[in-house]
Amino acid sequence: MKDRNIDRLLPIVLAAALAVFAAAHAMADDGLRTTAAQALERSSLSAKEREDLAVRARTAVRAGVPEEDVEIIVGRGLERGVDAGTLGSFLETAARMKQQGLPARPVLDRIEQGLSKGVPPERIDAAAGRLADGLAKAKPLVEGLLQNGLRVGAGDAKDAALESVARAGEQGLSAGTMQGLGEKVRSRGQSLEQFEHSIRALSFLAGNGIPADAAERLVRGCIDRGFTERGYTRLERTVSDMVRQGRSMDDIVRAADREVKKERGSGEGHDSGRQERGSGGNRDAGGRGGRGK
Repeated sequence: MKDRNIDRLLPIVLAAALAVFAAAHAMADDGLRTTAAQALERSSLSAKEREDLAVRARTAVRAGVPEEDVEIIVGRGLERGVDAGTLGSFLETAARMKQQGLPARPVLDRIEQGLSKGVPPERIDAAAGRLADGLAKAKPLVEGLLQNGLRVGAGDAKDAALESVARAGEQGLSAGTMQGLGEKVRSRGQSLEQFEHSIRALSFLAGNGIPADAAERLVRGCIDRGFTERGYTRLERTVSDMVRQGRSMDDIVRAADREVKKERGSGEGHDSGRQERGSGGNRDAGGRGGRGK
C-alpha cells in the first residue's frame, strides 16, 4: 500500500520539480543573469508562482526593461520576502512604461530604492503605480507643447520633462499651471530642456513649503530672465539654506524674489549653463537631481 502511494505521488513531485527547473532556466535562456534564476530556485514560492514570475520577467525584458533591473527587482525582492504577485506587478508596471513609449527609469528607480530601504512591498507597488500613471498623464501635455512649437533641445529632454511633470503632479501641482509655464517658455523662444528646468524648480519650491501661487510667480520670473540650470541651482540653494535655518516663509519668499531679480540667464533661447542640481529636485535614486538614466 505504501509503495502504491509513493508511485502515485512520484509524478506529482517530478512535475513540480520540473516546473521549478523550467522557470529558472527559462529566465536564464532569455539572457537574465543567473543570480536571479538561483534566487528564484532557492525561494519558498510554489512551483506555479516561480513559473509565473519567470514568464513576467521574460515579458518585461522583451518589452525593453533592462535585464539588470529585472535581476535587481527579482533577486532583491525575493531576499526581502516579497510575494510573487507583487514582484510580478513591479515588472508589469515597468514593462507598461516601455510599451507606452514612456521612460521606465523613474519607475524602476522607485521600485529598486524602495526594496533597498525595506519599504513595505504594497507601498512600493502603490508608489510605482502612481508615478507610472503620472508619466502617462504627462505625455499629452509635453507632446502638446512640442506640437505647438516648443523646441525639443537636448536628446533626453523629453524623458526628463515627462518625469518632472509627473513628479510635479504627485505634489498636487496642476496641469494648467504647468501648461501655462510651457507656453511661456515657448513664447520666449526657449526649449523643452528649459521647460523641464522650470517644472523641476516649481516642484522644489512647492515641496519646500512655498505656496503654489508664489512658486509659480517665481518660476515665471526665472523664465523671463532666461534662467539656465545654474540659475535655478542658485535659487534652490538659497531656499534650501533658509529652510534649514528655520526662517519664516515670508522671509524665504522675499529672498527668493531677490535671487530671481538679480539673476540674468546667458541669453534667451539658449540651453547653456548646465549644472548638476542636488537633492532639491526631490527625485528617487539616480543622477542629475536624483534622476536615473
